[in-house]
Amino acid sequence: MVKPGPQVYVQTRGTARAADYAFLCGAPPHTWWREYRDVTAFDHPTVLVVSDGGAWAAYLSGIPSARVDAVGTVVRYTLVLDGPCGDGPVAAQLPAAVAAWLDDVADGLAGRVGRRLSAALDARLPPDDVQRWLGAPPPLSPSTDVTAVSEPGRRVLDALAALPAPGARDGRRPGDWIGGVGSAPARDAFVARVAALVAGTPGRALLLNLVGLDDVGSVLDPASPVAVLVESAEPAPQPLVPAVEAKKAPAPAHRRRAGAVALAGVALSATATAALVTAVVLTALLMLVLMVW
Repeated sequence: MVKPGPQVYVQTRGTARAADYAFLCGAPPHTWWREYRDVTAFDHPTVLVVSDGGAWAAYLSGIPSARVDAVGTVVRYTLVLDGPCGDGPVAAQLPAAVAAWLDDVADGLAGRVGRRLSAALDARLPPDDVQRWLGAPPPLSPSTDVTAVSEPGRRVLDALAALPAPGARDGRRPGDWIGGVGSAPARDAFVARVAALVAGTPGRALLLNLVGLDDVGSVLDPASPVAVLVESAEPAPQPLVPAVEAKKAPAPAHRRRAGAVALAGVALSATATAALVTAVVLTALLMLVLMVW
């Protein structure tokens, strides 16, 4: 899933009109998050954390900056991180980053402005440095040092280290479940799942914005348990089960009998009509013969 050693990537843009979004000092080698493009819009709040038990990868996007572009549009950050499961600074800081971003998203649903994660990133990624990094080549070739983290990546780690630790959250829920990001118990359970994933538990934790509570069955996978948050105030975590196609209930016995009688009546009516048409035709032919005679 990942290269040896942790990796940290940040994508954003400058403020110039011609600037576009790009990864600073190098992009991830694999765009694995594209697998989720049908269930989330990446320019809106998204969290994707996946683990196969040996390695994990995370994608956080839609994070607003205090910066705006040349036409006044808010500039966003995207973070992509990965690493081996187990202890390590990146794995230890990911739950704090996810917790901060979920709290910011929940504040937005409630009409409040939450800037925990974006303020930490803005403090360590000033506009002049962002402009300098845009388009800059990676400082080291992957073949030279696969454990090297770029300067922007190190700044991101500094920002995450400044976030308050989420602490012990009483929210561990195994298996597949779904909840609303506005629910504090759901956020607690989600962050607990993220901590378990980076520690070595296989599965996924997903904050998605193109699906609702009733249409997320497409992300279910028996081999990879999933915790899902959607952009709603509720509910608290509840089991996520595959959608089962509803079978049409058989009609009651009296309705079936009535239908059979009606069909029989239609058949009899059609037979009688055909007999009448035949009689009329024969009568007309007989009259014609008599007139000729």
